Amino acid sequence: MKKICVIILLLLLLVPGVSAADLPRWGPYITSADEDTVTIHYYLYENASGAVELAFRGNTTVFSSEPAGFHHIRIKDLMPDTEYSYRILVNDSWSETYSFRTLGAENYTFVVSGDTRSEPPFTQAERHGVVAASILNENPLFVVHLGDFSGDADDPAEWDRFFSAGRNLYANTIIVPVQGNHDYAKLYTDIFGMPDWYAFTAGSLKFLVLNTNGWTQIRFANQTAWLGEETQSPETKIALFHHPFYTTDQKRTGLTTDQIPVWQEIFENGGVAAAYSAHMHAYERHESGGIAYVTNGAGGAPLYSPVTKPADEMVTSIYHTLGYVRVDVNGSEFTSTFFSVAEVSEDNSVLTTVFPKGTAYDVFSTTDPVSSPLGPGIIFGILSGAVFFIRRKR
Repeated sequence: MKKICVIILLLLLLVPGVSAADLPRWGPYITSADEDTVTIHYYLYENASGAVELAFRGNTTVFSSEPAGFHHIRIKDLMPDTEYSYRILVNDSWSETYSFRTLGAENYTFVVSGDTRSEPPFTQAERHGVVAASILNENPLFVVHLGDFSGDADDPAEWDRFFSAGRNLYANTIIVPVQGNHDYAKLYTDIFGMPDWYAFTAGSLKFLVLNTNGWTQIRFANQTAWLGEETQSPETKIALFHHPFYTTDQKRTGLTTDQIPVWQEIFENGGVAAAYSAHMHAYERHESGGIAYVTNGAGGAPLYSPVTKPADEMVTSIYHTLGYVRVDVNGSEFTSTFFSVAEVSEDNSVLTTVFPKGTAYDVFSTTDPVSSPLGPGIIFGILSGAVFFIRRKR
């Protein structure tokens, strides 16, 4: 039996490289829950055998799977904070080589994006694709997608557009999926295979992936109890969920106004430093109870203007601008920056401006005593001017 397995592995290693026509329908894309494990996924047009060839320091190992459309190949016993390269078997041919790094570093970068669905007259390639290409340049350890991957999660053609627009990004980094209101479908579960809510740790930070969708309302008590237990640990925490607690968008359909304070109290008592949401297709930042509430639904979906007066907790906002949030982690501290990628016309029909790489709009850090889109230098200048003016008046 061992001889047969060795022969099969040798034959797999001799398979020629994949042509463009033999790309998988979706993927590859990577999910992970800990430092020594990843799952590499891909989906074929027809049922066929699958495999992942993992390479590290000149050594290769092949992990195979039975004939199927979906291949979810779980790879264990990896080393933390280590870069691996890999390729996948598609129609008896090997793909090009991709890479990823396992969790485990204390200092790293991750990116937060969301709401990548398209809507006529534009496609995912024209909006999500532009944002995904910018994110790829950041070389993040992982990418958090805050939900609404497509307009209709039951429609395979919608997922064709999603994976086509972000193919290079999702093949070369770990994706952390958060379920949005457009993602209620068995196909979403088939694609990611993640529970409705879950937690993971990366370095000294703990991430809480929550589900604020209406269909989880009957299990709100269960999710709240789980949240309470997960926030008992001492790490600094970041919460991730689709519907924002604070928003200028009236059609928020997440937790009820009675439920939101319950979670906010848990956040404030449980070491949550920031919460990232989407749903409102813009960038907004609020602060309440010592927590930064960031909304970033500017990943490619039709962009919105505010329809209600901003809450008193509002710090800053930017509308009709595609972009992403880069979070630079240093131990238990982090700096969060929103980068503008492109400005979109008021009618959402065209990109009016593509910004230079590194165009930062809003920055805040857990080490800053004052958070402002203006930055500490400008704040100091304003305060100094105010003091000078007061002294003159005296």
